[in-house]
Amino acid sequence: MRNHWVWNRFTITFGMIALAIVAWNIYVSFNDGGRIVGKVVDAMGQPVAGAQVVFWRQTVTSLEKVAETRTDAEGHYRFHNNGQYALVLTARIANAQSARHTVPLWFRNQNVQIAPIVVE
Repeated sequence: MRNHWVWNRFTITFGMIALAIVAWNIYVSFNDGGRIVGKVVDAMGQPVAGAQVVFWRQTVTSLEKVAETRTDAEGHYRFHNNGQYALVLTARIANAQSARHTVPLWFRNQNVQIAPIVVE
């Protein structure tokens, strides 16, 4: 009975909230490098080498171009230090272009692996 306050539902509830906050902050600290990686493929699912991938910052009213890169021989691309909360990616090669690929992030600079972007 003397340690009754330790097992009180309020103590347990606030303790679990504090534990969740600490766990979230640890997760963020290990995943906040701002790395965006992905792959560009064609309609048949084959990698597209040399595609231009553009990284856009999504604001409330518009898109602002942040960076661009080209895919490697296997269709992979990478951006570093994105510093954004929401982003849009597009890919283009010759006469083919992808749809806009919107990526909401949970926190700024979140590392993220993007699902393949299809150019048609």
